[in-house]
Amino acid sequence: MLNSKFFSEISIIEPICVFLHAYLFRKMELENFLNVGEYKLFYRLLKYSENQDEPVLVFLHDSWGCVEMWENFPEKISELFGLNALIYDRRGYGKSSRFSDEIRTKRYLHEASDELIKVMNVMKIEKAILYGHSDGGTIALIAAATQPDRFQAIIVEGAHSFVEEKGKAAVRESRDKARTNSLLQSLRKYHGEKTAELFRRWHEAWLGDFFADWTIVPILKNIRCPVLAFRGENDPFDTIGQLHVLEKEITAPVIAKVIPDAAHTPRKENEEETMELIGHFLDKGLMRGKIC
Repeated sequence: MLNSKFFSEISIIEPICVFLHAYLFRKMELENFLNVGEYKLFYRLLKYSENQDEPVLVFLHDSWGCVEMWENFPEKISELFGLNALIYDRRGYGKSSRFSDEIRTKRYLHEASDELIKVMNVMKIEKAILYGHSDGGTIALIAAATQPDRFQAIIVEGAHSFVEEKGKAAVRESRDKARTNSLLQSLRKYHGEKTAELFRRWHEAWLGDFFADWTIVPILKNIRCPVLAFRGENDPFDTIGQLHVLEKEITAPVIAKVIPDAAHTPRKENEEETMELIGHFLDKGLMRGKIC
């Protein structure tokens, strides 16, 4: 007869051991700039492992975001699983170089995906697990579809694959309210003199006629790694249709969830359920040899 007490103790000890291993073997936190062509990107590297065969967690921020605005979330994930993590500011955000003078086109998210691959090459990251929020989630989907061999899994929070009227209405409302509220002032703390430009580029793209038929749905079938996709049940920027299209079009395993009591940033608005979902997804992949 199996000893239930023994297995109960094991179930308690295992996560403690994982946490202690990550804590004791943490090597460093490094902040620096890397050259990508003619411009520089600011990055933060969290190093918990010397195992070169393990994937690196790469975090991709949203359309208003940057390294600092992730707060300690990347650290929580990378520390829990003992994985190295890279967080960086895309061009035009945070501490990175300003945007180029070129007008934002319908391919701006594809260009950000190309930038991601350049960053991975410069940092010598062969295999990654991507975590992307909003625009960052879309960039993760594009990267996994166009460079499928580089990614072990992707996690997307509030990502979009096509334009919805609901999202446009939320962008329009944010733009109009920003004229009188403190949004731009609060963003200026992180983006400095780049704030007005990044905000303008964001709403001009999503509300522009040239962007009305933007979609990445046709390339989703090229994604070969497992995907965890989730959104807040009260997200003003999209509908559940964004999850349904991922389930329909991606042939690799997909877990799609709606997080209750959350809007566009479930990791902050319902941290407990979001962390449980992410932990389950990564635990199956990292502790038992495969994801999903």
